[in-house]
Amino acid sequence: MMRGMNSASVDLIYLDPPFNSNHDYAAPIGSVAAGAEFKDTWGLDDVKVVWHGEIKHEYPGLYALLTATREIHGDSMMAYLIYMGIRLIEMRRVLAAEGTIYLHCNQYAGHYLKLLLDAVFGRRNFVTEIIWNYGTPSGGRTSGKKPVKTHDVLLAYAAGYGDHLYTPQFTPYSENYTFRWFRHTDEDGRRYQTRSRKGRIVRQYLDESPGMPLSTVWSDVMQLSSRRGWFPSTRKEEVGYPTQKPLALVRRVIDASAPEGGIVLDPFCGCATACIAAEQRGRRWVGIDISPKAADPVRVRMRNELGLFYAGAHRTDIPARTDLGKVPAYNCAENRRYLYGEQGGYCNGCEEHFPPRNFTVDHIVPRAKGGTDHISNLQLLCGACNSAKGTKTQEELLVLLTDKGWIKRKKAA
Repeated sequence: MMRGMNSASVDLIYLDPPFNSNHDYAAPIGSVAAGAEFKDTWGLDDVKVVWHGEIKHEYPGLYALLTATREIHGDSMMAYLIYMGIRLIEMRRVLAAEGTIYLHCNQYAGHYLKLLLDAVFGRRNFVTEIIWNYGTPSGGRTSGKKPVKTHDVLLAYAAGYGDHLYTPQFTPYSENYTFRWFRHTDEDGRRYQTRSRKGRIVRQYLDESPGMPLSTVWSDVMQLSSRRGWFPSTRKEEVGYPTQKPLALVRRVIDASAPEGGIVLDPFCGCATACIAAEQRGRRWVGIDISPKAADPVRVRMRNELGLFYAGAHRTDIPARTDLGKVPAYNCAENRRYLYGEQGGYCNGCEEHFPPRNFTVDHIVPRAKGGTDHISNLQLLCGACNSAKGTKTQEELLVLLTDKGWIKRKKAA
């Protein structure tokens, strides 16, 4: 679906993907999200070999990371990172120049995802790591031979560090902070503290102060109440989705990094928390999910939580990009001449040399899978390779030709 989105069209990406937790999840029967389910166990049979090949040929640094991960952690983590990597590559393309991406993760794969983001977005575009301290180590959480887990992590990266939008956020002063620092009261009963400004003593009033600047540890947003009854103050938001996050968490991300009227993308939208939060904050939004049930919570939550009838578009087809300008017919003579010169007269499949008349203009990513007629998505294939490829992707073709023994294994995924 993202392949059909225009480049640099999204201002903020928030994603809460599977965590590689080795668990399977399903919403309970009778809940708003009933029928929604996903598995979070991974093996190499869960990812397309062509994804591995696409990463290998386009992102050699990322491919090296995947190879190292397999040696250290095994097939499961490698498969998970392939699944995430191929999607992050598209997210990087659709993110605007001033945009930021927040990836929600935890201890299962967070350290590997940090390296993945370094490879795709560039380590110099790392903005920060946010610790979401969502609860307290009480009750059943205290069992086990290790410290109690009470946090998740949000990894933030910019499309271009320094150009990215950030609106400073503030949290209310704690009662203790207010007592210690705003300890004076004027004749009107207003609390204040004194500060030195350019050799003068001035008053900073509590009711004129924005609060404490937002830090990288967020402990004021509780997780949603669970079946065990933790944190019931957020129960009204629950729709039964197994990994649902609180609206307050995503609203804070939006307030900090999405411009007024900007577009928020959640490519793992699940029960639509990011979509609802964006609507609440006056931003436009796009939600993508693999589950056909994902659109149902949007409609229900729009009505129940916002009092709105859902007026958005629910699409199951791949959108057509509109940012490529006027594109000539893909098989025009101009494209043929350019591609023949670029490829040096060699087929991009079997790598044999042919005269121009033996070539066919081919879509690297088929139009049926989101590919365009732009020259960047075109190549020349000989007649045999073109027939073998059909509606397959280029990487699928390379795997096929390898299996047939037409090309060496080093060219394939």
